[in-house]
Amino acid sequence: MSGLAKWVMKKRLNAIIGVMVFGLIPMMFWLAAAILGLVVLRKGVKEGIPVLAWGCLPALVLWVYQGDATALMVLVDVMLLGYLLRSTMSWSWVLLVGSFLAVISTLLQPLLMADILNLAVTLVQSVLTKEGVEVPDRNLIFNQAVMAISIFQVVIAIISLFLARKWQAGLYNPGGLRTEFHQLRLPIVFSLILGGMILIGESLGGSFSILAQAAIPALVLPGLALVHGILAKKEIGVVGLIAFYLVGFFVLNVYFANILVALCVIDSFVDIRSRVQGKASNSSDS
Repeated sequence: MSGLAKWVMKKRLNAIIGVMVFGLIPMMFWLAAAILGLVVLRKGVKEGIPVLAWGCLPALVLWVYQGDATALMVLVDVMLLGYLLRSTMSWSWVLLVGSFLAVISTLLQPLLMADILNLAVTLVQSVLTKEGVEVPDRNLIFNQAVMAISIFQVVIAIISLFLARKWQAGLYNPGGLRTEFHQLRLPIVFSLILGGMILIGESLGGSFSILAQAAIPALVLPGLALVHGILAKKEIGVVGLIAFYLVGFFVLNVYFANILVALCVIDSFVDIRSRVQGKASNSSDS
């Protein structure tokens, strides 16, 4: 994909073509968003606006004719988050604001994607009926679908922005993203805000549950970054990462995300990485 990134950065027209083409291909809008993110990160929002304006035309067509605004929402989210990352140079801000965007998106989804959401509710009810399972209230299913789609869109936007930052680092600063990810650590205030969102969402439930669901990804990612950073510091390598994910997904299972959230919050207060000695340090002390 480095070849694609080089071609996109040659001139604005290439970026517009890239966003339009991948926006037309089903399920490839994330790549269109990554191209937009690369333009914003490297050249700024002023250069990104025309790329978004022309490149999002296929996404607008999908929304008008099919009622699916996912590609359009992801492009807009990447534009906003890319500008934020370029301005602050902080992934912590990206994750925090991304959580707020997911919450705001739940207010927009019923207006932008009503037909798609109603179709999804009908399909879910049909499947549950055929399985002989008690069918929940239609409004409950509708609200769950709204929350799921809102979080999905923001998560895809952040993944696309990571890809864009990877391209940028590969072209202009090799290894830069790896260092940024290994050092990703939420400030205490951010952890408290996101933790408060989880507590409110879990306590009040109902429509407030979006607060908890939107905050969890923003806490899980720094938890993963912590583990990656420690393993890199200890020079354990790929084998350690594979073992970590195998244990997480197949042994810890449903508790995996909870553990990562806890690690993220603890790390915000005590900075675990600064207390872990690297392999070189250990060998020099002995």
